[in-house]
This record gives sequence, C-alpha cells and structure tokens, in this order.
Amino acid sequence: MYGLCSDSLPNMAEPDHNNEPQSPPSEFEEVNASDSNYSEAEIIDSDWHFELENVLNEGFVDQGIIKSVCKCRNLPEKFRSRVWKICLNVANRGNSMSSWDGKLDLLTDDDLRADCTAAVESTFDEEMHNIVAKGQMIDDLVAVVTYYCKCRAVKYHTNNGWMDILRPLVKLQLERSDLYNCFYALQSRYIPRTDLSPQVSSMPFHLLRLLLLYHDPEMCNFLDTCKISMESFTNKWFSTLFSTQCSIEIASAIWDIYLQQADPFFVFYLSLVILVNAKEQVMTTVGANKLNQEETITTLENSPSVLSIEDVDDFCQLATYYCNRTPSSFKRDLGGCFYSGAMVATSSKVDFMASDLAQSFCLKVSIPELLLSSQPSSEDASDDDNGPRIRFFVVDCRPAEKYNKGHLLTAFHLDATLMLREPTEFDAALTSLFAAQEQAIQAGSTAGGEHLCFIGSGTDDEDQYMYMVVANLLQKHQTYVSVARGGYASLLDYLTEVGIDLSEWIVGAECPVVSQKKGNQLQPDQQHAVTKRAIMGALMKKVAGNVVERTMHLKEKVSHFIETTDEEWSGERKGKYKGNNAQKGADGVFSIGDENEHDDEDVAREDQEVTYNTSEIDDLDVWKSKPDVKYCFECQSVSEDRRLVSAHLLVTTTEMRCLVEVKPRKGRRLTKQIFVKARPPRLLCTVIKITSRKSFPELITFKFGDLEQMESDEEARVVAADRYILPDAGGTTRSIKQLIVEADVKRQEDREKKTSSNDSKDEDQPSTSKENT
Repeated sequence: MYGLCSDSLPNMAEPDHNNEPQSPPSEFEEVNASDSNYSEAEIIDSDWHFELENVLNEGFVDQGIIKSVCKCRNLPEKFRSRVWKICLNVANRGNSMSSWDGKLDLLTDDDLRADCTAAVESTFDEEMHNIVAKGQMIDDLVAVVTYYCKCRAVKYHTNNGWMDILRPLVKLQLERSDLYNCFYALQSRYIPRTDLSPQVSSMPFHLLRLLLLYHDPEMCNFLDTCKISMESFTNKWFSTLFSTQCSIEIASAIWDIYLQQADPFFVFYLSLVILVNAKEQVMTTVGANKLNQEETITTLENSPSVLSIEDVDDFCQLATYYCNRTPSSFKRDLGGCFYSGAMVATSSKVDFMASDLAQSFCLKVSIPELLLSSQPSSEDASDDDNGPRIRFFVVDCRPAEKYNKGHLLTAFHLDATLMLREPTEFDAALTSLFAAQEQAIQAGSTAGGEHLCFIGSGTDDEDQYMYMVVANLLQKHQTYVSVARGGYASLLDYLTEVGIDLSEWIVGAECPVVSQKKGNQLQPDQQHAVTKRAIMGALMKKVAGNVVERTMHLKEKVSHFIETTDEEWSGERKGKYKGNNAQKGADGVFSIGDENEHDDEDVAREDQEVTYNTSEIDDLDVWKSKPDVKYCFECQSVSEDRRLVSAHLLVTTTEMRCLVEVKPRKGRRLTKQIFVKARPPRLLCTVIKITSRKSFPELITFKFGDLEQMESDEEARVVAADRYILPDAGGTTRSIKQLIVEADVKRQEDREKKTSSNDSKDEDQPSTSKENT
C-alpha cells in the first residue's frame, strides 16, 4: 500500500538506485504525487469506507453496527442500497408481493401511471437508460403502489407524497420486492400516519409547535401572531421527509443520517432547525411589511430548498443538538399515535392524546423522566449514546400549605397565586427563582438544571395559576419551559406503584422519614441512602428554603439572596475636602475592603426615618429629556421590606434620583410610555460608600453621609442607603463614580470661592466702620 503522508511524497519522485526502468504510476499514485496537500479527512473517509465494506461482506450486520461504523455520516453511493435495507430491517426479507395476483384495477390507474412515469423521468436522464429499462421501472412503481393500496386499504392521491418518497428509492435501482419492502418500511416507521381522524392527523403539527415553543418561544409566538399554523407549511416536510423541496442527492444524503439515527421523530428536529434558521429572515421581512401571510407560508415551505450537499452534515448535527436538549418522554407516549409501525394504541387513548396535545400550553414531561433527572450521580450520566441526560430545575407551584406538607426533595417553591394577588412580590419571587437555579447549576447539584419543569397539584382548578405563570414566562421568551404530566398526584401514584419508599423522594411535615430505632443498625446501602438524602435536603433547604408560614415564605427566600453573603466589595470616601485631596484620591475612591457587618442594620434603621413622599406621576421621557441628565439606568429598587420594584436610576451632574414605575392611569392608551414617580434626590457629593456583594454582584448599595458633617470636616456618618439591582452593575458604578469625583471637585472649588469671598469681606469690614465713625 502506498503511503499517503506528505513526508513520503518526495521519495516517490527520486530515481531508482538500480537504474531499472520506472513503471507507469497508477492512478492512485498520481493523485498522491500531484497533490501534496491530500487532506487527512479524505484519508479517514477512505478508512471507514473500507471498514464498512468489510462489515457488509462479513454476513450478519444490523443497524447498530452500521451506525457504529458510519457514525451518522453520508454514505458512498455504492453502499447506499445495502445500508438502507439493513437500517430499514428489510435486508433479508422475502418477496412480500408473492401473493399478489398482479391485477391493476385501482380506480386511479391512469393518474397513477402518469405520476409514476413523471417520477422515473425526473429521476434519470434518458441518455443513461434505454426505453426498456425505463418502462420496467415504471411498471415496478405502479405495481408497488397498487399492492400497497390493497394491503393497507388506502386510496392513492396525486398529492399524497408517495412519488417523492419513491424517487430516492428508484435511484437505487432496487428489485421490485426490495422496492416495496423499503417503501412499506418508510411509510410505516417514518411518515406520520394520516389514515385516522383529522384530530389525530394534526397531532404532529401540534407537537412541532410545542418543540418550537420549548426552544424558541419568540419564533413560535411570532407565527401564532401571524396566524400561521405549522400544518400550512410543514405538511410536505413530514409526508416526504424533505424529498419534495430538495434534490434527490440532498434528500438521499439526509436519509443516510436519518436511517442511521433510527429515530422516527428526527424529522421534528430537522424541521426545528429549519424554522430557527429562517427566523431572522422571516421576522425581518414580515416586520417590514414586505410579505403577506400566503407569501410567508410559501417562504417557510421552500426553506429546505436552499440546502446544499455540504450543508447536510451540519444540518443533521444541529438537529441532533436540539434532540439531545429536549425531553424525550413524549416519544414513548406518542409513538403509537404517529406511526403505524409502532405498537398500535387503542382508539380511546389516541383520541385522548390528540386532545391533550392540542390543548397543551407547553411541552409535558413524564414523571419517570423527571425523577431520572433528579437522581444524584457522580458523573454526568446519559440515557443513551446521543448525549448527556437533561437536568431539570423543578418548580412546585402548589399553595404553600400543601408544599410544606410534602413535596419533591429537589423542588423549589413558587406561589403561583402571587401573580394576580401581589404582582410585585411575584416579580421578586421570579428573581429569586432564577438566582436559585443559577446557584444550583454552579454548585453542580442534581437539583439544578437549565430546563424549568413546573409541577402542580394535578387538578385543573388549582393548576390554572401555574399555567398563567408558564404563559407569562413564554411571553417573555423564556426557553426550556415544561410541566410535569399529571402533577404531584401522579408523582405520588408512580412512586407507590413502583414500590419506592416515599421518604427517599418526598420531604415535608406530613411525609414519612427514614428513621433508625435504638439498637438497630442500618445496612451500608441504607446508610448511604440516608446520607445522600440528607445532603440533597440540606442543599435544597439552602437554595429554596423550607418555611412553614405562607406569609414568611417569599420574604425569607428573597432576603437570602439580598442579605446573605460571604464577602463584600466596598470602598469609602477618602477626602475630607481639604485642599486637592479629593482630586488626588480620585482613583482610590472605591477600593476593596471589609465592612462592618452591622453597618447595614444601622443604616436600615436610620433610613426608615426618611420619608419618601413621591411626586406626581410623569412620563419617563420627560425626565430623560432634562438638560442636566447624564444617565438613566433601568433597574430594580430594593425597598426597606426587601421587596423589588421596577425603577430607573436617573443621574445628573449633581444628584441621583430613583424613578419608580407605576401603571398608566385610565385614559392613557400609549402602551410604549412608561410612567414613573420620583423619590427625593440624593446629592452625589454625599455618597461616602458604594458596596456590592460578591455572591450577588448586581445588588449595589449606595450609602450617604450627612452634608453638614462632611462640610465641617467631621468624620461623616452613614445616615441613609439606597439599594438597587442593576443588570450592568460594573459599568453603572464606573459611570456614577466619575460623576461623583467631578461633583467633589466642583464642590471643593465652590467652597474655596466661598471661603475666599468671606475672607475678603472680613478684611474690608474694619475700614468701613472707621469711615462711618
């Protein structure tokens, strides 16, 4: 075998030392000698091609072996027919058409033959095949479709997509029996069924919408707003596996990977990739009023046509990416409803699943998958070879009293009724929820995950508030949002049915716990289970809290993220307004230091004496348009009772002011306007300390001193403090710091001028008195 490495290429050009005549180089050698940059990827491809050929010639081979060798890559054309038959499990199947009498007696025979002729002619060039071969292919197609219609008791229609499915198979020049077996396998295992009621036939389109809502709620909400249904542009995607929009070469390349995946739901993730990639183009064009609804549907429907053969690999890899980041329990539940080759479900179950899917607010996760996600493990386990296991952050939306009686060990509590009763507290609860989620993820806890799974009571009356919370998050384009199927009631039923001790998963005031009686020793595995449960319980108690009284639940949880800290970043005002010290120490106004842990308590107690008499409601733009305004930062103000209020921090050259958002009054219909109430201003020159928490860097505290003490060169005492949650805390504090330094310098200059003026008046006073005398 000739070496293909570039280091060996120069030796191939050296003359033979025996002076024997050189034999003509082979075609393989000419490629190596002429192309010194022969890619390593092509070498690797040749290696797995040889391995695939050897595997195919060995005898027994199945889809798993094919996938391990090919690794979901495009197949060489010479191996495609053999590999497809293996992946479709029809390689060793006999002639299924042997019992057919050969009668072509369908009512649509004329239309069928015309469609088969057009399919063959569009597949092959006339110069490559003679009339006899082409006629044989047409006869095979007619026979296959006729026998399929009789076996399945279905009718043939020109627009049902069968010809587009058959064209890539005809390209392989299969025998009639193999052609029928492959077509039958594709139709039953990979094409969603349409032979049931319209409600059931529309289930795949409802599922695709939920998947898009799970990964890209913005695009899904856009299509809903435009009243564009999934069925209007994805019908041909599902019925032909993209062979209608793509050429035979590209469709065959997609099918290479599709059949190796052996996942009938893979078409949903391929469709998801197309929609996500078309999002920017469609939303931008429609936003500019350049397309109407019909044109938008046409644009979306033809989106797969832009794929090239080089894009297929990335296209399928992206689909695998979304597949690995999607809960998979729906596949087991819906397989029998979607595909005729799966285990046939009862009609009542199919109708129930169709109705449930059509009415779902978001994707639903089964209880077993939820519990599997919550299992602690020393390594990142996976359900299969596709990727790591999904981790859920479970949010229990039941009332507080029910949550405290018993809840899933890893569940975080969120009172869903707050959304209507106390909107401000609800916003604060969401802030603490996302902070707890991030903390659990960073800690590597099994209770933490990027995916939010809400669990309710399992009854429509109580869960309506939970669905309002879910809808609110989806409107804000929150990704990875799901609900637990059946709620907490199904969780208890499942644990009881499989015989699992409830105390291993459920905690609460009325939940049984594992205890050790005096004199009895637990087994090592039982001790490990108790220890593991204690560790997880302590972690979730730290993250979410386990309060008893409903009124204290939210306040304590929010306070955990606002007050609890390991370390603070702080800086104190150095200047005493003496000479130019303020200007010289400008770089050191804010420094890393320690702060008295009781300082905040003193400030809060004294700050309560300050009255915040709000001014009249005004438009935020009016405040921003004032000439002396330098910055206006969107933020959340932390009130004295630890409640979060949407606000804007307005900063001028001399002062800072908190503008609290309020709801527009009746009669104001401009929704884009933001109305605010202004709190009393704080002078920048009175800021003596700015602190932030290392565990919560977005929480910034501004501490203010007494102006009279600062002007009299006394050591300033903290008399007030304002707390804000700023998204860009670093940039905001740097901007305010610069204005504080400038205000200090200006203040110092004014004091010096005032002092000089007073001194001159004192010097002139005696002479004036003497003259008067």
